[in-house]
Formats: sequence, structure tokens, C-alpha cells
Amino acid sequence: MVDPGEDIVTAANRELMEECGMGARRIEPLIELSLAPNYMDHRMQVMLASDLYPKRLAGDEPEPLTVEAFPIEDIGVCCAREDFHEARAIAALFIARDKLRSERDGESWW
Repeated sequence: MVDPGEDIVTAANRELMEECGMGARRIEPLIELSLAPNYMDHRMQVMLASDLYPKRLAGDEPEPLTVEAFPIEDIGVCCAREDFHEARAIAALFIARDKLRSERDGESWW
């Protein structure tokens, strides 16, 4: 969530610190996704964080989260897990992977 007085990049970096124990020196917006556009008005901003560094902020979760790191090319490994099924997160990973590939290959993205 974006707190009062925050912009989307500041909010994303704060959430990253609270949820993953990492901060980012660079965050860029990728796309806005919705869950059910004709049914709900909820939207999610997908951000790409890079140049990460360790930084933990206290979050509002009732228990500490477990952070697991996977190479972006291993999205299929994540999708094969029973506990990894949130569609917006999966879509965000594929979008981020494709953007990173296009930058690496010197192609235009989107």
C-alpha cells in the first residue's frame, strides 16, 4: 500500500524492506495489473527493483516471512510449487523477465 505522503517508488522500496529485508537503489514502474476489471476496482503496480542491498524495516505481518530467492529464469520452478499460485505475482515475474531479456539483448521492450 502507498502510505500518505509517499509516491509509488518510495512505497515500493518501503514494502521491499518490510517484506523481503532488502532495499533497492533503483525502482522502475513496469505495468499496472488488475484482478478482475469488471468486478473489482483493485489495481496493482508492478515495479522492478534493482541494485539491491540488505535493509530490513518492521512490517505489519503477524509473523516473520520466509524469503526464498530464485533466478528470474527459473519462473517455471516457482510455478510448479503448490504454494506459488497468485496470478498477478506470476504475471509480474514473466513481465520482468521479458523486460530484462530485452535490455540484455538490446531489443525494444513492450
